[in-house]
Amino acid sequence: MHDLFTAEDRERLNAAMATGSGSRYDELLAADPAPSRNMRIGLAVGLGVLGLIIGGVLTAVLGLIGVIALVVLAAGGVVLSRPLARHLHEGGLRSQAEQEVVGGYAAERGWRMVEQIPVPQVTPLLREGDERATGWGVTGSLDAQSAFVAGHYEYTDVRTVTDTDAEGRTTTREERSTYPYSVVLLPAPGTEFQALSLSRGSTGGFLSRVSGALSSMKPVELESSEFNDDFRLMVDDAVDEVVVRTRFSPVVQVAFVERGAGATRVELEAGQLLVARSGAPDLNDLGNLVDLLGDAIWLRAVLLEDPPGRLPEVEPLRRLLLGDAAGGS
Repeated sequence: MHDLFTAEDRERLNAAMATGSGSRYDELLAADPAPSRNMRIGLAVGLGVLGLIIGGVLTAVLGLIGVIALVVLAAGGVVLSRPLARHLHEGGLRSQAEQEVVGGYAAERGWRMVEQIPVPQVTPLLREGDERATGWGVTGSLDAQSAFVAGHYEYTDVRTVTDTDAEGRTTTREERSTYPYSVVLLPAPGTEFQALSLSRGSTGGFLSRVSGALSSMKPVELESSEFNDDFRLMVDDAVDEVVVRTRFSPVVQVAFVERGAGATRVELEAGQLLVARSGAPDLNDLGNLVDLLGDAIWLRAVLLEDPPGRLPEVEPLRRLLLGDAAGGS
């Protein structure tokens, strides 16, 4: 995919965020240089009690040596509470500074930073797992028709596992596996597709054929063998394959191959375009989230612009993403 948000853009944005959050952290620390008395006392009591508990166990096992260990652990917990309180206090201020600076970047563009992004279950990834949750991100509009959501989404698979010991006794336990993503959800009304998915894989591979046989989606192989080897392209059964090949013309296929499959996952359903990458977004790397938003804008142009099959012009899309800052690269 063509880069609307280049590596230089990402480095420049992240450097600006780091400088801004560093300055804001210095201001916050100057205004509030020490952890609160309640924090210090709470940590001292907590660590002291923990030392007493561990020391009590050692005393029961080791006698006099355990008593000595009890005294050392209890006293050590109290002593360690001061630097730990300072570490937690400064970490909280640093996090606050990062959030304020990212929130300011969003506000400058008419966007809003939120603690939990609103993500409806409109595509397969957003319906995945037994449990789903969201985290921080930004919401806003690129133009009057382009309200977007970008940020942290994760789903969790929950399994009940039964273990049997040597004597035939069984116990059950719960295993949880959580999969975090950085996601962008963008409206894409009026495409020729009711549903589409594009991810790393092989369009002509065994898994694509099996998936097509078991669902209402079918794989569509294109002219480029490189594209077919790198990407798994699936569309709803009702779509004419000629329409798919018209949209994903040879020049568009080359653009995908040049960018590389990476960890990006694309889903379109009911006029909503989802672009996702494995891994939660990081406040220290806001550029990665903006880059993902750039991918979504470019992909929507591929699916919607006329005439189909032509590469979208990058500069208008960069202005849509970055506004006046688009000319700064």
